[in-house]
Amino acid sequence: MKRILFPLLLTFCLSSTVFANEIQDEALESLATAGDFVKDGNYNKAVDEINYALSKINELTAETILKFIPEPPEGYSLDNKQSQGVGAGAAIAGNAGATAQYSSPDGSTINLNIAIGGMTGKMASLAAFGSIFAGLGQQTGMGQTTKIRAHGYTGTQIFNTNERSGTLTFQVGQKTSVTIDGTNIDSAKILLQIAKDIDFAGLEKNY
Repeated sequence: MKRILFPLLLTFCLSSTVFANEIQDEALESLATAGDFVKDGNYNKAVDEINYALSKINELTAETILKFIPEPPEGYSLDNKQSQGVGAGAAIAGNAGATAQYSSPDGSTINLNIAIGGMTGKMASLAAFGSIFAGLGQQTGMGQTTKIRAHGYTGTQIFNTNERSGTLTFQVGQKTSVTIDGTNIDSAKILLQIAKDIDFAGLEKNY
């Protein structure tokens, strides 16, 4: 079995490296082209090339975020994980991000989203601001809002017992937000468990 898996793993690593190098080359080529357009006074074309290069750089950034996606907790499987870089819309959608979906045989699902930059990279800060109105939300059945600590970072947790759903958000530094949503879950403990498996310090250091 090991004789089969090792060549496959080696092939995957090599292909990933080649793919990353191709993206780097595209970004550098667009930046060089943008420089030529600037010299010619064609600034609109220069902006187009810069935006394209930015989208490629964000793709590279997004790929590096995947390493922060944790393994599934006990009783769950990792159904999917993917990364995405954003170009000209980065101010709103964020520079890059990664998502993961987990599920268990009993029907519960958990979605993890890590967003870098833009408004989405500050979603946890917005969630913390929204917790000011937690008292009103609890009275109207929107769920109980509490503060949670993990790895020295403070998160905002909302859990609705009736709907068996919850959301846990963390602001990691100025640019990164981590959001964990759960449906058909008995408690919010599973959300915190996943949060504790994420290297928050590494996210803040690298992004």
